[in-house]
Amino acid sequence: MRLFQKLIPEAMAIFPHSKDAVYEMMDTAVRHECKWTNHIVGNNILGITEHSTEQYTKYLANIRLKAIGLKPLYPEPRYQKSPYTHLERFSDTKAEGHTKANFFEAQVTSYVMSSGVGGWDEI
Repeated sequence: MRLFQKLIPEAMAIFPHSKDAVYEMMDTAVRHECKWTNHIVGNNILGITEHSTEQYTKYLANIRLKAIGLKPLYPEPRYQKSPYTHLERFSDTKAEGHTKANFFEAQVTSYVMSSGVGGWDEI
């Protein structure tokens, strides 16, 4: 991410059309992600709807674009806030749970051996 943040200003100066390409790629990715998520999850999980997954996906896209110094692609107020704030406590490493729910985006915050295992010999 940091490398991309450093490259964006230089790339924009050399290739001014590249910003449009980034927005186009992000929009395509969001559309595909929404379609896939709605196909897999749909409205089958209590509290998660096709509408909320679209809102969350666009919310995350805005965050990623801001991280690389670009303006949000979806400026509407509903895409400036997560529709899943009630689930944030499950991924908040600073709170009481000390857990990360999203395995693929997580950084390891602690290593804890299960109390059910007495040592490496039992594994």
